[in-house]
Amino acid sequence: MQKSIHFYVLVLGETTNRLFEGFRNKLIAIHDENFPVVLFRSTNNSHSMDTSTQDFLQQTHQKFGHYQEQDPLRLVVLGSKSNLRIFRTLMKRQDLLNSMIEGDYTATSPRDLGMIVWPIVKEVIAGANENALSDLAEAVRLNHLIYGIKAVGQSTATETRATLYVEENYHIKGSLHYMDKTAVILKQVDLRTVFDDVVDIVIEKVLKMEGSVIFQPDGSLQKFQKIALIQRD
Repeated sequence: MQKSIHFYVLVLGETTNRLFEGFRNKLIAIHDENFPVVLFRSTNNSHSMDTSTQDFLQQTHQKFGHYQEQDPLRLVVLGSKSNLRIFRTLMKRQDLLNSMIEGDYTATSPRDLGMIVWPIVKEVIAGANENALSDLAEAVRLNHLIYGIKAVGQSTATETRATLYVEENYHIKGSLHYMDKTAVILKQVDLRTVFDDVVDIVIEKVLKMEGSVIFQPDGSLQKFQKIALIQRD
């Protein structure tokens, strides 16, 4: 399954299940005819709590399938141990299941959820990169490094299995020109939005070309204009 900085987050609770779309560490709650899913327990005592929970999670899984079919992004699920166990058995696309986090997060704000989930997704995106910093230094020595948003953006159409280094909070409002992948810079992105960010577009294109992305602390890539790409031979 293609790696992406766009993903789903599902929070399972006793009576309410919530779904979010994630863009890096920013989560947007989905409110429509499918979510949130609310459990209305019957007063009929013949319907056990275990059966009720099973049905509730089955209903949630079916409703989530609507989004998964349209856009098969990776998923992070948070909830109690028992709910996570049941939900895992319901998942037909195990390759989309990014991680399961045990705990009660029903009252956790989208902002705090994003801070919990994003480091997990980020690690999956980066893959095994124990030698990341030394690889960067070696690429500089061998002149295999492209840096700056315009140059990196232009290279995304042809570079496969490349490694992208980008500062954690680097955002630029803009897009990539359709013909030559030139970065079109507008103004500094409004962090209240999650769209038309040329940096995220570049990240997604690198991942689509089977590359990896390593996020670095702010200020650590200053001499590379905050973003750099190691070319592979």
